[in-house]
Amino acid sequence: MELKEKFAQKMLDEKLDFLPLEESLQLKEAGIEVKTKFSWVCSIEEIGDEFETSREFAEAAIDFYGEDEIEVGYDNHAEFTYDICPAPTYIDLIK
Repeated sequence: MELKEKFAQKMLDEKLDFLPLEESLQLKEAGIEVKTKFSWVCSIEEIGDEFETSREFAEAAIDFYGEDEIEVGYDNHAEFTYDICPAPTYIDLIK
């Protein structure tokens, strides 16, 4: 089963609005592009943006802020917000 199909099934099974951050990062790291208007985002004001990968930033943000501060943003994000990776919906994954 392809990664997108596997994650789409997980979303159905768990009744999720957006693919969780970990799985979204896995798609990005695998080079699988999913067209969506949503992204996992977090403030960079406290931890900066000098990270080499989205995973490094996400891990630093979770350590610093906690998972609740990483949220889904739509299209344009605030000036001090880092776009970690796409946050696909179920429909985005099955397209």
